[in-house]
Amino acid sequence: MGLQEHDITDDVISLLDVITILLLEENPILGIVLVALLKTVTEDRLARISLILLVIILGTTKSEQ
Repeated sequence: MGLQEHDITDDVISLLDVITILLLEENPILGIVLVALLKTVTEDRLARISLILLVIILGTTKSEQ
């Protein structure tokens, strides 16, 4: 993986972190804790992106109900 790809991945992860916190607007502390937990538990960037996307999808489907 090149240096440029590494920087793009970090930017995507940061953007997904912000989206996750904003989606949990009823309890933003929960979003911050979730993002921090994902950051400490998962070292693989692809797994972390997948988990954050799962949280976003579950958060949007929950808010629609």
